[in-house]
Amino acid sequence: MSIFSIHMKTRSLKNTAATLMLAGLSLAVQAQKVTELQEVSIFAPATIKIDGKNIEWGNSVFAENKRTTISYLISNDDKNLYLVVRSTDLANNTKIMAGGITFSVNPDGKKKEKESITLTYPLINRANFRGGQQGRRQGMGGGGGGGIAVVGAQMGAGGGGGVQQTPKQRDSAMAAMQKTQLALVKEIKIKGFKVTTDTLISIYNTSGIKAVANIDKDNAYFYEMAIPLSELGLTVESAKEFAYNIKLNGLQMPDFGGGGGGGGGGFGGGGGGGGGNRGGGGGGFGGGGGGGGNFGPRNSSGIDFQALFSPTDFWGKYTLTKK
Repeated sequence: MSIFSIHMKTRSLKNTAATLMLAGLSLAVQAQKVTELQEVSIFAPATIKIDGKNIEWGNSVFAENKRTTISYLISNDDKNLYLVVRSTDLANNTKIMAGGITFSVNPDGKKKEKESITLTYPLINRANFRGGQQGRRQGMGGGGGGGIAVVGAQMGAGGGGGVQQTPKQRDSAMAAMQKTQLALVKEIKIKGFKVTTDTLISIYNTSGIKAVANIDKDNAYFYEMAIPLSELGLTVESAKEFAYNIKLNGLQMPDFGGGGGGGGGGFGGGGGGGGGNRGGGGGGFGGGGGGGGNFGPRNSSGIDFQALFSPTDFWGKYTLTKK
């Protein structure tokens, strides 16, 4: 065999190896492809623990849904269905805190929420942050009005001034308040469960229904949830495709009926005598010292109030998988 022939064969082998390597990389990239909706079934890690900490999911590829501005992952094992949600946008986190996330499952595969089994979390006790959070309002509106601090964003910008904060300081203060509020959440709202008939249950329930969220070191909202398959009427043996819905409820209209007269009313109550939903004397939605409310797209807190009041959701399909 000539030297030329050997050289050509060696070159051919190198080209083949390079082609195979590129093909392998292409498959790896395809396997790691980020999508709007989760397209595969995932068996949950054996070490899974519902604690609101991103420990088991570090290398997992989350679906990134633009409609709701969240990343999410659904998985299951032989006993439970799991949902993990991550939101890195602070304004979106405020929306989640204001109305919770409702996860719906329709075992029949129908995209109909009214016929679905639902779980809503977190349920923030509005009395914990309505009015009087004076110590956290610096740079977020001052102290003259009333209104409500929407878990880190003072909606009623009164006339008291206050110490101005940088965006980074404001975001840190907002995240700290959200973390405090999550620590106070003690209940989960459910509907249509097959075994548990109560509609409001403790986070310490003995039914195996779990929901925990936290604000991580990057100020991201991280949420883990577990529902026993028996509560959904599902089993891994059936391998039946079901429909699911994830909804960010936002702040609902019944929540902001204003309280007139005194200070610290509802979502627009505030200052002297104004009472109403859109501002009043010194409160309302970012209203100035004594003017009416302001439904502008964003106030100094960086919150888009139109988005805050607008529910966003999406539907997907999932099939339980075996190990």
